[in-house]
Amino acid sequence: MSYETKPGSERPVRILCITTHSPEGKDYGARMRARHMLRLLDQMAEVTVVVAGSYEKYVPDAVPRKGILKPREVMYFEDWPIGFGMGRLRHEFSSGNMNFHGVGASAADCRKVEGLVSQNDLVWLHGLRIANGFKRWRWPNSILDIDDIPSEFYKSVASQATGLKARLKAMRHIVLWKRHEARIMERFDSVGVCSHQDKNHFNNPNRVFVLPNGFDVPESTPVHAPSTPPRIGFIGTLEYSPNLNGLRWFIREVWPSIRHKHPGAALRIMGKHSESSEFTTTRGIEGLGWVADSDAEMATWACTVVPIFEGGGTRVKISNAFSRKCPVVSTSLGAHGYDVQSDRELLLADTPTDFAAACLRVMENPSLGDRIAETAWEAFLKKWTWEANLPTLQNLLKSTLARSGAPKNLIFKNGQPLDALASVP
Repeated sequence: MSYETKPGSERPVRILCITTHSPEGKDYGARMRARHMLRLLDQMAEVTVVVAGSYEKYVPDAVPRKGILKPREVMYFEDWPIGFGMGRLRHEFSSGNMNFHGVGASAADCRKVEGLVSQNDLVWLHGLRIANGFKRWRWPNSILDIDDIPSEFYKSVASQATGLKARLKAMRHIVLWKRHEARIMERFDSVGVCSHQDKNHFNNPNRVFVLPNGFDVPESTPVHAPSTPPRIGFIGTLEYSPNLNGLRWFIREVWPSIRHKHPGAALRIMGKHSESSEFTTTRGIEGLGWVADSDAEMATWACTVVPIFEGGGTRVKISNAFSRKCPVVSTSLGAHGYDVQSDRELLLADTPTDFAAACLRVMENPSLGDRIAETAWEAFLKKWTWEANLPTLQNLLKSTLARSGAPKNLIFKNGQPLDALASVP
């Protein structure tokens, strides 16, 4: 790292942020986390953003949103074949293997990132995919933001697999990823995770910080006004297999019971590919596509459903609903990582019968929905706004800089010296 400062001078901390998720574009969970973490970091440091990977083509917003950082570099990954022979053996048996996805940065982009690393005090990496894609094992003065622990994701996939082949495939991924994850603390100085459950996955708690997923605080206190006939809602991109599989389960196993009791009820789906005929040809289901301003729509729902049985990390759709005072019916995994209790902030159910009964409770008893939504709203304001992460994020930066031997004359952008921060448990 380069720490060239004149004796007695002060300058803001410089952070290189590398993410696979562009801060701009239509929202989904990982993009919102990337955007808001970058925004919070920008309040404290001079931030340089690199968007890299192969998720999608980068297209700048036609009308830029306030506070969104523009990337200095946009890099597209190229094929990185796993191959056969030694390449395949490394993939299957080496804990140092980094090629899990078959794509990686070009040699020129790797060199460009090396230069940017040398110009900054810290490196913030959003996800193992991006760190591995640049083919670098040890990242100096680095923070890995891992919002989805791969082995935990595949554990949930294995538990839901219906055939032996699918179960064995998921179990193989569990083994491969657990071997790789066991060495994360060798590669990065600090790690940010979404929940205390995810923190327990690592054996070095002093270097792991909980940065929960959150949501924006509405400009005005939301008003919940369920429509008649009743509506139930689902929000999430259906490119993401846990969302797709969970919605299919709900439509197949739960929705007929609700429609039998309330023939006029509607299921309203928001998110990419929700207009698909797979869903909209079923009676009572309406696909709305991507909705830019979903507040008015969610205000009309009796509840939002989170029928998730696969995945890691935490679901942003939970804090989203809490922020809108929209009652939530979720599976246990759907609410994973949130400090919530059934019948307090939401209703939890894991079988078709129980899930349908929970939805019907809220639909037929609006006062129940209002009570749990109000409790969830109060908890949201305390724990699940993006700004609630700021004290922990400051201490994460301070701790990582202290271990790197950073000079004492570094300050945060607001002029606060690094050693003025209170510790956060």
